[in-house]
Amino acid sequence: MTEDDTQLEDRVEQLEETIKKMLPSRREALGMGVAGLAGASLMSGTASAGSSQVGTIGSASQQVDLFVEDLEIGDTVNGASVSGAAADEALVSDGSGGLQFAQAGGVEEVSTFGNLPAIDPPQLAYVTGEQEYYYSRPLTGTPFDIQSATFSTSINTLDDNSFDIEWNDDGSRLYEVGSNGENINQYTVSTPYDITSASFQTSINTQDTSPTGMAWNDNGSRLYETGDGSDKIYQYTVSTPYDITSASFQTSINTQDSRPRGMAWNDNGSRLYVVSWGAENINQYTVSTPYDITSASFQTSINTQAQFPRGMAWNDNGSRLYEVGEGPGKIYQYTVSTPYDITSASFQTSINTQDAAPFGIAWNDDGSRLYEVDKNEDQIYQYDLVSGGWEVF
Repeated sequence: MTEDDTQLEDRVEQLEETIKKMLPSRREALGMGVAGLAGASLMSGTASAGSSQVGTIGSASQQVDLFVEDLEIGDTVNGASVSGAAADEALVSDGSGGLQFAQAGGVEEVSTFGNLPAIDPPQLAYVTGEQEYYYSRPLTGTPFDIQSATFSTSINTLDDNSFDIEWNDDGSRLYEVGSNGENINQYTVSTPYDITSASFQTSINTQDTSPTGMAWNDNGSRLYETGDGSDKIYQYTVSTPYDITSASFQTSINTQDSRPRGMAWNDNGSRLYVVSWGAENINQYTVSTPYDITSASFQTSINTQAQFPRGMAWNDNGSRLYEVGEGPGKIYQYTVSTPYDITSASFQTSINTQDAAPFGIAWNDDGSRLYEVDKNEDQIYQYDLVSGGWEVF
């Protein structure tokens, strides 16, 4: 081995050590800045996390500055500079498809990754301790607006007659109601809210012989099931939050109309909603003891847009209502002037579903992804509504 070869090998080892130096505490500090920038326009203005300003962005100078624990990063078209305690842990885009470590402590640490897409203007990028590399793009799309939905991927359902899907509170578990197996199936999801990372974990038998829908309360301590075998809503207590194996049947009530399908709660458990296929209605109940169906009283109903309504959902604040229907295969969006009151709902728009027989829908936590389950093709479909922000490559 020549001296030049030895120097090159040493240099490679130094670069590898630079990457491995990422400490969790420093990564969290960078992540806080990332959260602030990802939620804002990346072209102009300021980005904040909580009450502290963590970044400023100026499109005129094409520069991004981030201040986190004495770290300052300046990213320009022709170069980059980093200073501060965490300088050797930062990566910046060079604006032409490369990613570089900036100078740190007077020692030049430079590495270029050719798979970084060109960004104009260049944006901040960074590396985590797991050697995942991120870059930022301007956000496009509108959360919770189905008109922004673009189909991205799908997975097979466990049951060949699935009626509904739900998430837990952080996207680490997905649930599927199957009519043929008369089961609720639980999946673990390694990448939150990404169905391609879902793995079947366990299942429980349903109370109804024809289960059609399910829902959770606000903290995973209660599980609910609808079924048109006996037109009831069933309530379970769950000792380990969001784990169906710890669910114990507690009580049931009759539904307002026959053939209940999907169901949902408002944000505090004071209202319950059930889609009726028999009457083509969405029924609204008032609930005097939050999340306790035995205190539910029928209040009002509205007609559905679909001839054969199958499921429903709300956005994060009750200003939009969604309905999925088999006749025809569409997802319908309503605006709701009085949050969570269906009597103030006005139909706004609709989109075609991936399958002709959609039976259930669900959202992720921030409205950037929408999910649909169907009976014909036995698939769960995932749609993306928002692109850009911080992305891994």
